Amino acid sequence: MKVVIADDEEHVRKGIDLAVDWVQFGITERFMADNGIQAMELVRKHHPVILFCDMSMPQMDGIQLLQSLRDEGWDTQVIVVSGYADYSFTRAALLANGVDYILKPFKTKDLEEAVYRAVTASQAIHNKSIEELEKRHRLRLADSLLDEQKLVEFLKGNVVLQDETLRNLFHKIGLPAHNLSISFMLPRNKTRLIDGRFVGDIGLFQFAVNNIAQEILKSHVVHYLCRLDEYQWVLIMSSTHSDNMKSEYNWYLKNLEQAWRETLGLEVLQGTFISVADPTQLLPAVAEARASLLKSELLKGSANPTHELPRWADREILLMNAIQRGHHAGLTDIIGAFVQALHACGSLRLEQLQVYTMEANLLVKRIAGSSQTNKDRIDGLLSLWISDLDEWQAQLEQRCWEIAEYGNDQSLSFGIEGVYQYIHKHYQEQISLSTLAEAFHFSPQHLTRKFKEQYHTTIMSCLTSLRMEKAISLLIHSDTPIAEVANSLGYEDENYFSKVFKKQTGLSPIQFRKHNRDR
Repeated sequence: MKVVIADDEEHVRKGIDLAVDWVQFGITERFMADNGIQAMELVRKHHPVILFCDMSMPQMDGIQLLQSLRDEGWDTQVIVVSGYADYSFTRAALLANGVDYILKPFKTKDLEEAVYRAVTASQAIHNKSIEELEKRHRLRLADSLLDEQKLVEFLKGNVVLQDETLRNLFHKIGLPAHNLSISFMLPRNKTRLIDGRFVGDIGLFQFAVNNIAQEILKSHVVHYLCRLDEYQWVLIMSSTHSDNMKSEYNWYLKNLEQAWRETLGLEVLQGTFISVADPTQLLPAVAEARASLLKSELLKGSANPTHELPRWADREILLMNAIQRGHHAGLTDIIGAFVQALHACGSLRLEQLQVYTMEANLLVKRIAGSSQTNKDRIDGLLSLWISDLDEWQAQLEQRCWEIAEYGNDQSLSFGIEGVYQYIHKHYQEQISLSTLAEAFHFSPQHLTRKFKEQYHTTIMSCLTSLRMEKAISLLIHSDTPIAEVANSLGYEDENYFSKVFKKQTGLSPIQFRKHNRDR
């Protein structure tokens, strides 16, 4: 924090500078002015927290200086240090505007008490400003999510939007209503990326995906990435250029897929893009693009393909028995062997995998249907739009584990408390869902469910919130470099830490610290 001392008498300026123990108030820099004009220039340049000023100064006196501060909207705290003659005329007006007043000759105690009051008032203003910034960020985010949800419900066919309403929605989200291109996408290895690289943070994964899309497409086309659900994405693009549009968009999509793959490791299955004239043609275009994906090949081929797809019914009885016995290793082996048989075929279309998905969902519903407890434990059925066999295997194993794990809830609840305490003691270390599950002897899926039931948040959200709370404190109250702050909170990658911090606060760590220091 900074201070400006304005007085036309040098000994007064030096007296104030030497009298106060500035360190205890967090003040690092003091600047001197011998008239109001110089003081105002220093205020504009350095944004001080406190301004000491005399009432009687040449060129611009104290009254004119305070008026300039108010006219320009500065919230600098003012401490007037002036003589008795000035005091009798100005005390009431100054105090009415929250300005402190000290008579000459002053005492050190009076100065430090005034500084304390000024710093406290400035901090209150700063905290209110931070709260307002966070509130505006939350409102913008909520409004953006609401617009996306409107578009999602329309594309799913759940709501009907009038043509004019749809065009207005496009205008609000920044898309023109002409020369549109629709591409239907399926993220293939999304879950593995979220659980691994993004430590369970779905929001941060989406943030990274959107950032890369913005970086690749912003200088070429207007675009909007809409998620119908966790597996179905629709990319809407528009360009002012209409010549050779198909070739143009294919080039953009190829570059985007390559950037996602090289930067995040994300693989995407993409349907044929459809060109439409305006938003009213979106629904049939999305349906056509979705249908084109059903014929997509999911395997890269096998050295000795059998070309004979295995029968799900051959594994169903074995899987049912393993679930009913609570034999985790057995059900994992059965599902794994079935997936290996699919790989050995050398060829598997998405429409064929969807048939297996429907059969697996029927089995899960049938077993869970006999117990209300099991029904409550299942997160949901497998999505028909899973397009990666490893992902399909992991999701099916999760559903089966959820049904099989119906043990002692009281014991589990006690274990969840231990997980919560462990996170708070070891937040600065590398913590993942899989390591917690292994350490506390629960499956990751069941641990996730019970933690959320007990603490109304996810494990990774709890960890992130705790780390961000510590980060904010370090950025405000220390000069520790950003990289060291990140490392002390368990983040090995400074850029990753910065993305998490910006997602939580709306500002990067550097912006947050600068905003705090400038106040």
